[in-house]
Amino acid sequence: MNRIFKRKTAACANCGKKIETGEEIYAKMRYPKRKIMVEIKAYLIKETEIFCSTCFKQEKGK
Repeated sequence: MNRIFKRKTAACANCGKKIETGEEIYAKMRYPKRKIMVEIKAYLIKETEIFCSTCFKQEKGK
């Protein structure tokens, strides 16, 4: 059975590592235009650059 909608998963914008549930992340994003945000995970995947804590700490240390 083919899926019409393929669910996107969050991944680090730097290394491509899949973000696991409960993992600490850092997100670069613009302040949302809409007042109501129904599903934060979908918004983060669609509208932000997500970085895993390892990549963020490496970049911060440079």
